[in-house]
Amino acid sequence: MNPSQPPLPRRQFIKNNCGGERYANFIRNVGSTVFRDVPKEELLRLNNHLPNYGDEAKLGDLATAGLSPDYVFRETRRVLDGVQGKCKILPGIDIGIPTGKNSRKASPDDTYAAVAAAIKAGADGLILSRKYSEMRLANLAAAGRAVRDFVKG
Repeated sequence: MNPSQPPLPRRQFIKNNCGGERYANFIRNVGSTVFRDVPKEELLRLNNHLPNYGDEAKLGDLATAGLSPDYVFRETRRVLDGVQGKCKILPGIDIGIPTGKNSRKASPDDTYAAVAAAIKAGADGLILSRKYSEMRLANLAAAGRAVRDFVKG
């Protein structure tokens, strides 16, 4: 890396809505193999503790609850602390990634809260994930409102 050039941005996908479904599947998968003897709720608590996820929903509720705005804040801070200013961090906020029939869908309130949490955590910018064609205009408007509210103070 040339010290005279500014650091390159790094994307960090936060996936708060579809993340609940994916995280629950991960816990069930590792809980059926190498951690087979560990009760799944205990495995979830351990996995929440390691990256400092805080208190998220129980395993049975995780897909419908998604991951919280607090998760977005903590994960953004964790990554920012890890890179120590050596690159820009642009969290990818999940506002339209498809999920299962009974899993959480991004709402305007979810989008607003996730964007506000990432900005409050100190994100250098945002990426609205995943594809524009999957996003609803109300969610995009909520993301814009969160940014404008932050700028207003």
